[in-house]
Amino acid sequence: ELKKKLSKLEYDNKILQDELLAVEKSPYLPKTLARLHYSVTLRRDEILKNEFGASINEKQGSLYEIKNQLRKYAPLIGLDPDIARITVTEAIQNIIEHGHGSYAHIEMEINNLATNPYMKMSFKHEMKPGQQYTLTQIEENAKKGDINSEYFDFEDARGRGEFLMKELTDERQIINGVELDDNGEKIHYFKRILINYRDPKGPRMETSFDEIREEIDRLDTDDVVCYFHTDHKQARLNSITVITNKSEDHRVRKIMEEAGFSLSHRDTYSRTLFSSYKPLKDVTREEIEHLFVKIRKLVQAEVEYKHGNVEF
Repeated sequence: ELKKKLSKLEYDNKILQDELLAVEKSPYLPKTLARLHYSVTLRRDEILKNEFGASINEKQGSLYEIKNQLRKYAPLIGLDPDIARITVTEAIQNIIEHGHGSYAHIEMEINNLATNPYMKMSFKHEMKPGQQYTLTQIEENAKKGDINSEYFDFEDARGRGEFLMKELTDERQIINGVELDDNGEKIHYFKRILINYRDPKGPRMETSFDEIREEIDRLDTDDVVCYFHTDHKQARLNSITVITNKSEDHRVRKIMEEAGFSLSHRDTYSRTLFSSYKPLKDVTREEIEHLFVKIRKLVQAEVEYKHGNVEF
């Protein structure tokens, strides 16, 4: 009787293992899957109220299946499933715990048609008006999670999470944007994008500014625009794209050229300019941050001018 029970348990365990690893072990899906898109919106406030800090069965929690979805599909393009799960765990934990608003939006995209297949994960939540969470702030927090940093803080969970996301992803993008809700009201949001490639040293996906263009379309005609996009190739700065109102063109170009950059490409969109600059020398992260501060001050001066507070 005991042998029968053991045999049944072994059989049930094998069936369960086969189900869990069906996608990872499939000889067909890596060749047949072209694209995959997974999207979910969670009631962030409910998770905070009922799950965070409570003793619950993790497998019944709101986040368990999402983490497993990313873990399940990562091997199809040659990614480590455990690294994928750790990354998404830290990112979800971050937006639930430190975000704002009632909802959290999570998306995963797998592109198996690209020359270098990739998994793109995005995590989005509402921000209080006037607040931003910039890449500079993220880098500062990541130092608190780096055991080799003088700023290391063992008890800083957010720092640990930021450090892990930085170390475990090939490419990061940060968007502080604006969208319209169902009532036409402007909602400020923060969006974190994490990308992992089959070959971390291989070609990267082309930068798309479609989301920023959509942002610009949502703004009022008298709103002032200021976006920065940095592009790195194998840890080296490749270019910086500055997006501002056309009226800022000459002043921004002067700042960039004085800092050792050369204009390489320019696109006009609506009332804005997308100007890409190539560095003519090695540039440190501190120098880039200083550059952004100067341009932000320039743009802020235009904001003050539009409100009639200063001469411009």
